Amino acid sequence: MSFPGNLFHPARRDLTLMRAYYFFFMGGGGFIMPFTNLFYVSLGLSGRQIGTFASVSAVVGLVMAPMWVNQSKRQARPVRFLQLALAAGALCYLLVANQTAFWPIAVIVFFQALVSAGIGPMSDAQAVNIAQSADTGYGSVRVWASVGWIVAVLSSGRLIESFGFKIGFLGTALGLVTGSLLLFFIHPQPPSGQKAIGQPQTSLRVAAKRVLADRTLLGFALALVFIGFLNNGVGQFENVFLSRLGASKSLISVAGILSAIVELPFMLFADRIMRRFGAHRLLLFAMLMNAFYRLIVFFFPSIYTIMAVRFIGGTSFSLYTVAFVGLISGRTPSSETGTVLALFTVTLGGGVNIIASPLAGALFDAIGPRWLYALSLAGYLAAFSALWLTRPEKMVGRN
Repeated sequence: MSFPGNLFHPARRDLTLMRAYYFFFMGGGGFIMPFTNLFYVSLGLSGRQIGTFASVSAVVGLVMAPMWVNQSKRQARPVRFLQLALAAGALCYLLVANQTAFWPIAVIVFFQALVSAGIGPMSDAQAVNIAQSADTGYGSVRVWASVGWIVAVLSSGRLIESFGFKIGFLGTALGLVTGSLLLFFIHPQPPSGQKAIGQPQTSLRVAAKRVLADRTLLGFALALVFIGFLNNGVGQFENVFLSRLGASKSLISVAGILSAIVELPFMLFADRIMRRFGAHRLLLFAMLMNAFYRLIVFFFPSIYTIMAVRFIGGTSFSLYTVAFVGLISGRTPSSETGTVLALFTVTLGGGVNIIASPLAGALFDAIGPRWLYALSLAGYLAAFSALWLTRPEKMVGRN
């Protein structure tokens, strides 16, 4: 009969609220993210222009993500920075929904990147802290983003067909606002070893030096560079490819939840696999699964093929996401985890996207979507090689 007491214990309460936060904040993105590039195409924008939006976000995030994380650590209530970013991000979605030309959208995308760059790493760092305090894994929190995504995408396809793209932007904005409000009720304890407020905090320079001194993290960074350059086209234009193949918006919304459905069990299962085999092995396996996904679509390009392999994508995404956070949190002190996550997820990814996004858009215009899968396949195989060559010493000793 200890369940009620455990439920209202501060650590369990925060865990429940953090799961709800991910449901709304990240899951709410399902209202418009699968359809964003379709929205841009409907405005008559080219692949190069669409890629430019991603580059604008990348340039800003390159600098702002670690700055947001570091600045938030210096505050007595760092969560307020996260709430501000969520609210401002919601406003930007509403503004984009009412634009019809390239330059106004580009300006709003710039501002959105400015205020939102730190949302992901700040949220993940807090989720890791809360999950550890409740004696569970990050995957048990992150899985609720997949639940929210399924609910949002199932709703959005028909809504957008009936009322237009604006309803999708509105749904995502409401998800961000709801997530911001939930943070008022979450009061996590500082991680063990965390320095008290007012004492010197871990700097960006210290975190960067730690990455540069860690062979395995450097190998992971190189893998992300390969993926960022060569998978960018598929990431941006797969739903546009589905549309060209004849898929309706409702069918695209169904395709959008297929991977998320698989994520529900595998996000939890990934925590167990990682504890048994380690984050690095999990990343290697995820790279091979993604390479197989791209290989199948390249040779058999059809709506049904893409929808079928989305199940593979959901499994690999679950393993990759949990292993990504697990590798970094396992090789950094808790005080540096958020900053290093920002360096990897936004700064490194943003640096690559500055070049890769417009290049992918130009390639989409020039060679069409099918050959983007061949490039993506090469990217995942190169990423696997980089990870394998820089695997941790314990793994080397066992081979």
